[in-house]
Amino acid sequence: MKYQTIPLLLTITLSTNAEVITDGTLGQNINLPGPDFQITPDLGQQHGGNLFHSFHDFNLNSSESATFSVPNNVQNILSRVTGGNPSNIDGLIRSTIHNADIYFLNPYGIMFGPNARLDVQGSFHASTADYLRLGENGRFDARYPNDSLLTVAPVEAFGFFSNTPAPITLQDSSLSVWENETLSLIGGDLTMSGELLSISGEVPVFSREFTSQLDAPNGRINLASIASKGEVIPTESGLNINAETGDFIVDRSKLTTSGLGGGDIFIRAKQFELINSDITGDTQAEQPGGMVNIWADNIILNGAENYSYISSSSFGSGHGGAVNLFAKNLNLSNGAVIFTAGVGTGNAGSIYVKASETMFFSGKYMYEIYIPSVFSTATFGIGQGGEVEIEARNLILTDGVQVASGAFGSGKSGNVNVKITDSLTISGKDNLGAMSGLYATTQSNYNAGNTGNAGDIRIEAGKINILDGGQINTSTAGLGNAGVIRISTNELTAVGKNWVDYSEKYRYSGVSSSSLITDEVSGQAGDIIINADIINLIDEGKIATSAANSGGGNIEINNTNYTLLQQGGQITTSVQGGIGDGGNISIEKPTFVVLNQGKIKAQADAGHGGNIRIVTDQFITSPNSLISASSNLGLDGEVQVESLDVDLTGALKTFGINFLNAAAHMKRSCTIEDILNKSTFYVFPVNGSQPFPADFIANELVLIEEEEVNLKTEIKEAKSVNWTGCRPDLTLNKI
Repeated sequence: MKYQTIPLLLTITLSTNAEVITDGTLGQNINLPGPDFQITPDLGQQHGGNLFHSFHDFNLNSSESATFSVPNNVQNILSRVTGGNPSNIDGLIRSTIHNADIYFLNPYGIMFGPNARLDVQGSFHASTADYLRLGENGRFDARYPNDSLLTVAPVEAFGFFSNTPAPITLQDSSLSVWENETLSLIGGDLTMSGELLSISGEVPVFSREFTSQLDAPNGRINLASIASKGEVIPTESGLNINAETGDFIVDRSKLTTSGLGGGDIFIRAKQFELINSDITGDTQAEQPGGMVNIWADNIILNGAENYSYISSSSFGSGHGGAVNLFAKNLNLSNGAVIFTAGVGTGNAGSIYVKASETMFFSGKYMYEIYIPSVFSTATFGIGQGGEVEIEARNLILTDGVQVASGAFGSGKSGNVNVKITDSLTISGKDNLGAMSGLYATTQSNYNAGNTGNAGDIRIEAGKINILDGGQINTSTAGLGNAGVIRISTNELTAVGKNWVDYSEKYRYSGVSSSSLITDEVSGQAGDIIINADIINLIDEGKIATSAANSGGGNIEINNTNYTLLQQGGQITTSVQGGIGDGGNISIEKPTFVVLNQGKIKAQADAGHGGNIRIVTDQFITSPNSLISASSNLGLDGEVQVESLDVDLTGALKTFGINFLNAAAHMKRSCTIEDILNKSTFYVFPVNGSQPFPADFIANELVLIEEEEVNLKTEIKEAKSVNWTGCRPDLTLNKI
């Protein structure tokens, strides 16, 4: 790939001689002495709070620095490079004035090396734009300096004349600004690459340090890749772009605004790739977390070797921020993690992802610790979990990836909301047996008396396929209750199971809610409510609620035209122990309910069995099917079926998939001997019809062999046709 050539390019270009040379358009034309280049006000022009500098070349080697010293009334230091050469920055850029922002503009390219550093007391903006627009009419032009109109107005836009703006690259570069300030890179293709230095803490509270980092604590980071003429306009809420976007690759690097409050990170690109890298906007105190906001046609989050991580979490009393991703296609794989947490008293951040086409999420066992691909939010304290929202045309979850919300303290976990226009597919497991799925769970500490409830799961999808052990699940492993699952779809299919090695049991594909604790006091299983045209539960696919010792959840299935439970497919609400009652099952007004070795059960142990109510036009069962509302020690529930009484007594048949070879059952083609040795068949007219075979009714024609003709009294009225007994290659003509 093209970004792999960048380290070599930087090695070559950064070895050039350092040069800071003014171009004479705004002051003296001078080659400044190094290695500590002093850039004083007299070398440029000041207009109000704007101080303008113009350089022919601007390069810094590793042991060098460039210091901007300006009057106290300067708010913006605007510098351009006009000589036609890229700037190689491998040293220190410094300013001496508090709150003065620096704009560094070179339309021919900017490269930051391993020793590049910032010591600026305001914001820092590096760009390969051709000009900076000042207010409505002013312009600071780097490609065409004579077209500039310098004014006192602040910078409002980064402008591009070219369809191929020069790139900005960072190789093992660590750039940071002070707290509450902004760091911007706006240009052509953007590339960051480095190496992982360290990892500290435990999942999910951990941090990583890289050789390549952008750091704006409690501030803001703007990153935009541009691939056409147009402008980039920073606003309070983001970046407005009226140009085509380019590529942005982040490889083994970190973008962070984490601090006493989390800052905002805005990324705009055509294709954005995050590889073995981190993006964090966490809050560590009472201030709220920031927003991670990414817009790209294609977003690729790849864990590859070390996992990739996006977070906007709360580690204090401030609420976590938001992670918002907007794409045409989104791919999350190989240990990529999007995660927001509430660890202290603050709420976790929310996650919202929207793709106009397909989202593909896949999981993997990663690194020195177990890091699957995860898309989730969780609370570990008294704060609430964040919301997870996904919108796409298609969503595919495979190889153990988990979209989830969790409660591990006394706070309630967030809801998981999924809206898919076409199809949702969930299948498979990862290397350690974690099943792909949508989850909302609570695992509150029982001994600590925590009572956090699990969130709900809401799904709207054109079609849902749950395969190979895939799950849609809410659960409780503590005092909190499991959440409710609500599904609206045209067709829901759950097929098969998968062996989970580490727990020595099967996980069955399907929709479920469960209470897992065997203590006398434990949370309740949640309800499952499904509105679907067609439901297929095949090869032990399930819709189920279960409780180890508490009450079972209810199952409601509505508006179905066709409900099929085949080869062990099950709808169950069961309680394994204790006095909890089994949940109720209601299947209302489908056209067909077909049980082919299927089971509908609402069972309990010491409590009452649940009630089962089925109202359908056609209720069809086969042997080995089961409907039960029993209780081991308590009262049985009621079974009510309102339907035509249909019992096929074994007539239901599952057809195989082996097809006959039609050619083997067809007559052979005619030979010359067949033509010479013809037989004859006779066509008898129907009374009252025209005496032409073409007009005869097909099911009233009679075909007989020639030797049987004398047995028919109507022989004299019949028309004869020669018959060879073989398959002619041409269609016979009418008589």
